[in-house]
Amino acid sequence: MLLAGGLALALAACSVLPRSEPVIIDRYTLDMPAWRAQAADVDAPVLLVTRPLARVELDTPRMAYREQDYQLQYFARSRWVDTPAQLLLPGLVEALEASGMFVAVVRVGSAAQPDLRLDVELLEFSQDFRVAPSEFQLRLRLQLVDLETRAVLASHLFSTRAVAPERSPRGVAVAANTAWQALLPELVAFCADSLAGR
Repeated sequence: MLLAGGLALALAACSVLPRSEPVIIDRYTLDMPAWRAQAADVDAPVLLVTRPLARVELDTPRMAYREQDYQLQYFARSRWVDTPAQLLLPGLVEALEASGMFVAVVRVGSAAQPDLRLDVELLEFSQDFRVAPSEFQLRLRLQLVDLETRAVLASHLFSTRAVAPERSPRGVAVAANTAWQALLPELVAFCADSLAGR
């Protein structure tokens, strides 16, 4: 009897314990600017854009930031909708397609026979809180390869920063979008200059 009463009290106590609240994750993305498409010549090359490579600590949807040298941290309840490398790819492909430099811009897995390959390496994609106001840092390395000769036509390191409007994950997302949209025309110009010397 005592055992049954104790069990009833224990069950009653369990029922009044607070229920754990679901963790809400805010998700952010990169928006692509609208590009005015230019027609390509029929003899323009086909470009293969490979999936951007990223350092291990950046190959995650977690939103990274720096408050101290040599230390990368992540926001607890905020994420990108995909890894940064995957977020960069659609905008880059669309910008190159609209440039009119290529008869087609394809991704890995396409049946098309490409003439050129664009390799992208993501080196930095994080918010820097070591400066005030904080800034989003974006660094990429691009390499354009002629697939017929296997020669590297050009290689370049790109870097940009954009000030965040507020000290929050949303501010980081706004700054990241600003940085990416500012850098895209430079990447297109890099390809154009590389083709001009081909």
